[in-house]
Amino acid sequence: MWMLGLFSVLIILQGALRKWWLPGLSTPLYVAKDVALIGAVVLFGTWSDFRLPTPIKRTVLPSVWGLFAIVVIAQAFNFNFPTVIGSAVGVRSYLLYSLLLVLMPVAMEHVRRPERWIIAIALCIIVPVLLLGMYQYNQPLDAWINQYVRDDQELAAVAGRPRITGTFSYVGGMGAFLTFSLFFGLATTLAGLLHKHRWYKWVGVAVLGLAIVVAPMNGSRSVVLGALVPLPFVLYALFKDRRGRAAVVGLSILVLLAGYAIGQSTWASEGWINLEERATTASDRDTRITSMLTDPAKKLSVGGLFGYGTGATHQGAGALAPGGRIDIPGVYYEGEFGRVIVELGIVGGLLYLFLKVILAWLAWQALKRANNAWHTLLAVLTFSVVLLPVVSGMIVFNHINGAIYWLCAGIAVWLWSKQEVYLRHHRPQKPAR
Repeated sequence: MWMLGLFSVLIILQGALRKWWLPGLSTPLYVAKDVALIGAVVLFGTWSDFRLPTPIKRTVLPSVWGLFAIVVIAQAFNFNFPTVIGSAVGVRSYLLYSLLLVLMPVAMEHVRRPERWIIAIALCIIVPVLLLGMYQYNQPLDAWINQYVRDDQELAAVAGRPRITGTFSYVGGMGAFLTFSLFFGLATTLAGLLHKHRWYKWVGVAVLGLAIVVAPMNGSRSVVLGALVPLPFVLYALFKDRRGRAAVVGLSILVLLAGYAIGQSTWASEGWINLEERATTASDRDTRITSMLTDPAKKLSVGGLFGYGTGATHQGAGALAPGGRIDIPGVYYEGEFGRVIVELGIVGGLLYLFLKVILAWLAWQALKRANNAWHTLLAVLTFSVVLLPVVSGMIVFNHINGAIYWLCAGIAVWLWSKQEVYLRHHRPQKPAR
């Protein structure tokens, strides 16, 4: 599974390598993480059968996933987008990372001493990237650290401060990581409070507090608002008994204290003040949510039943495909679900939505069943990550977000399957007649 570990590391670090250390190898470094994942799949296939856990096979997930894959591959031959490279990029964006549904359940079986893994992820990955983002935010716009992979692209800023990118190539990648960091801090804190796990509690509070400070420095409203989407569901699931209610109250007190502390600190609150300014002065402040919700309906007539082809609206098609990406007058490509409908048509769009809903439902079931600190942490984290793209967010056209999504979806599949096996073995047997 070392290739899978390399894939995960490259997701975090490839942007830094492309921007600062090896800019001449930008494209090979971008592809390297996909090569690592393909290598993990090949190695895995030589050691064991490439298949989903047995309990998952009894659900509709394999059928929907398979039908979706068939549609994506068939749309790669759509004559509306007759380019091999562009279609290949599209197929990769839709399907490659979804192979983690098979790889992650196997990888999770090899996890020993989960506390060490959580502490290592927090201290060696999340905290350093967040501190780097904070440093970035306090540097001038023209500082060496504030740049994109494309050095000719103008740096995005809010109130004279850079929109931080951390170790990622662009703002969107760091935004996906910040959302994950918020969910990681929330999950670890709740698991610690609910099950009185000291290490989870302190690590979770530290990560969550730091993530709350750094998140607005990305300048993305969706990072802050998106993190709130799963919260009511998580709190509802945990509110079922006295321990859960105590954990929710404890979390509320911690958040209030953190909010007060941030409000009293100039350096900690500056990101929030600037984000508020951007939210109130943005030209789409009154229509953003409405347009996000109605965009898929508007794209139905554009994509039609069969769409324009896999990869037709992908940003990479503009650089890799000879004819560029499809340019339809009056059609904009900000919302992902609408773009999927344009590419795959109505049938492909519905399968894509159904696949995300199934994964969110499995994660929800795992959350309600979680009965120890490790499972609670994983359940809160994976449910939060896989629920958000059902409402908004990009997992096809943002490769960082897509990698995080499918990693967590694979963990959710493992957790649900493990719980299902346990329940089947401990379910009361009906007396024989």
